[in-house]
Amino acid sequence: MSALNEALPLALGASIYPPALLVLLLLLTGEHPRRLVLAYFAGAALMVVAAGLIALAVLKDSGATAQSSRSASGGVQVAVGLLLLVLAAWLWRRRTHEPEKPVADADDKPNRIAEWSRRATASQKWSFVLGLAMFLPSPLYLLAVEKIADSGSSTSSNVLAVLICAMGVLIFVEITVLALFVRPGSVAAGLERTQAWLAHNGWTLGAIVAFMAGIYALVEGIDALG
Repeated sequence: MSALNEALPLALGASIYPPALLVLLLLLTGEHPRRLVLAYFAGAALMVVAAGLIALAVLKDSGATAQSSRSASGGVQVAVGLLLLVLAAWLWRRRTHEPEKPVADADDKPNRIAEWSRRATASQKWSFVLGLAMFLPSPLYLLAVEKIADSGSSTSSNVLAVLICAMGVLIFVEITVLALFVRPGSVAAGLERTQAWLAHNGWTLGAIVAFMAGIYALVEGIDALG
């Protein structure tokens, strides 16, 4: 797991996604918040773990690792780096938008988040689906998996490293699940404060992280291609 010092910070960066936290906040308003959040976590975990392991297998089988081909590995890093720069630009533009509200105003027609609220707070199945949708693999997470694949470690070590990175991507959901069982009364207030902060700063923070990771991936990739 020698690549974790590079891969884990990338995975933690991928955890910064304000809409995913907003969905968590909505689920806490449901009649059975524990069940809803657990269903959301199950969907998110399935998506993140499966995507990480599939990406690891594809990189290994296609020979796109530093051990098999430096040029192929470099090409992957350049491609992911470009995706990260596109993501950074989108996040930077998104930061100027007004934060979406969990519910619509009485005089307004229901917005997208309000519609999600109605469905997700009444259905564990819908919460599970939202977990899948909100945690589709980001370029940051894919770059983390690429670093693991390039490490040259054993298959078992690489799989364990991917699982650790998946836990990093899911850190906010994991903390919420734990708090629901340890201190359920404080969860909603704490998550609301976190979501309020991220609503104003999360897009900017995400853009900065994506930009820095994109530049890093491009430099590494171009060096490998050189």
